[in-house]
Amino acid sequence: MNNSAIKVDFSKVSDGNMSFVWGDEADVIKNRQQFLKKLGYNPKDVTIISLEQSNKVNKIESSLGNVLDKSRMMELICDGLVATEKNSALMLLVGDCIPAALYDPVSRQLAIIHAGRKGVELNILSEAVKMMGPVEPKELILISGPAISKESYVFDSKAGVDIYFWGNDFSLGEDGKYHMDTKAKFKSQALQLGLSERNIDISSVDTLSSKDYFSHRRSMAKNEPEGRFAIIASIQS
Repeated sequence: MNNSAIKVDFSKVSDGNMSFVWGDEADVIKNRQQFLKKLGYNPKDVTIISLEQSNKVNKIESSLGNVLDKSRMMELICDGLVATEKNSALMLLVGDCIPAALYDPVSRQLAIIHAGRKGVELNILSEAVKMMGPVEPKELILISGPAISKESYVFDSKAGVDIYFWGNDFSLGEDGKYHMDTKAKFKSQALQLGLSERNIDISSVDTLSSKDYFSHRRSMAKNEPEGRFAIIASIQS
């Protein structure tokens, strides 16, 4: 989905690991610098958040400029962030969970969202909409990036899964295993909030099967080095 009012990009494995947790500090700083330079961002205009697998959404009035400073990586702990400043970029890291940007063209507010299994169960998208304040849901634009797909998000049993919540989005496959469709549930939550179908773009890219993106589950299964890729979003006009 193209929208000239916002810019949404996702790093790839070829851009390098973006996480201090899973890489050498100097290498991560270099990777982030090169990625931001490629996209035309000044690091001082970029705010990155550290995740806690919750539905907590914060709001900032101006950039924290903390993206290249490891000592500040715990400065803003949440799973969603809302900003209103033009050209102030928001960034978070993922490795299978849904990275998404939400934009309100009326109030000109932008949010980034980390929607993993927990975030979807806690409906973090709804919390982001609330943080934006009074909005017209049908005007909101939702863009999500690569994430693990139903085919790859596999469970051996139903143990520990909220069957009532997930409904048909947690089902038994022909392989005899259970499959969770976080993308479908995330989209249904958007529709339930009143977003228009035409304003929702859910990426079909599966991080586990695509070697272009880091995947925690693939790393665990194939003993590959861990890493995280980034979503970065900003208001352009």
